[in-house]
Amino acid sequence: MSDDIYILGISMTRFGKHPDFDAVDLGAQAALTALADGDVAMSDMDVIGAGNLLGGPGGFGQMLQKQIGQTGVPVYNVQNACATGATALRTVIMAIKAGEADMGLAVGVEKLSGAGLLLGGSKAADRDTWTPSGRVGAIAPTDGRIGTITMPGVFAQIGMQYLYEQSYAGVPLELFARISQKNHAHSTLNPLATYQKELSLEQIMGDFMVAYPNTRPMCSANCDGAAAAVVVSGDRLATMSAEQRRRAVRIRASVLTSDPYTEGCQVLFDVNTLTRRAAEAAYAQAGVGPRISISSSCTTASRPPSWCTTTT
Repeated sequence: MSDDIYILGISMTRFGKHPDFDAVDLGAQAALTALADGDVAMSDMDVIGAGNLLGGPGGFGQMLQKQIGQTGVPVYNVQNACATGATALRTVIMAIKAGEADMGLAVGVEKLSGAGLLLGGSKAADRDTWTPSGRVGAIAPTDGRIGTITMPGVFAQIGMQYLYEQSYAGVPLELFARISQKNHAHSTLNPLATYQKELSLEQIMGDFMVAYPNTRPMCSANCDGAAAAVVVSGDRLATMSAEQRRRAVRIRASVLTSDPYTEGCQVLFDVNTLTRRAAEAAYAQAGVGPRISISSSCTTASRPPSWCTTTT
């Protein structure tokens, strides 16, 4: 059995508001296009990882399977917050590494249009003090000690905490805005992106403030959409056509983790430490380190090469 794992085909729907399509419709569109991209059929799949957290039916994976082709293969339904789609992909990777499959389909889909700012679910901001609650009597709400309730506020807190720990001496608003500026520039290169408009630093910094230092262009829009990937083992890929082998992209690492161990787990989640540890583990597994690379498409792009620089 080969330890090498490859992406053979990949696809996504256009993200946006899709009132005429449910989660199964969107997932099917992404799945069938990914199969076509890899020049394989549903009958070639040995396992399915189906990720859906919000706006979809129970047993999403089985309903998707029946719509795109019932094959009798195992289906794993995955729910893992913002990592749901990535976890569905990892589920297929693990099945192949375990020798239970040679090829599998991973799909992630959400129906989020109209969800507002995604309420955190608690009302801590309405009280002067936080009162322990929950099954073990001391679980804090996930939207932060000061009760911002909305996800833009949660990540604003996380970002400011990170900058504090790093003794950052600059202006957080400008730093966050530059990240948004880079991302909006990237969106102009993706015909399936929700927004495809390049924004200046001044436009981003001067827009409506949602939760400092996050202005409106720094926040993700709640959209409907799906993505899918066909994953194949190195041994199976070796038996396929030259064109399929040429286009396949190797997966060097896949890491899933959770908060660092804390006695009793009676603390808020530590996203900054969590992200750093996951990244370090992925680099170690892949046998590489963080570096700056420039896409070959940058040589023909109309914008300066700095727009195409990415950390890998």
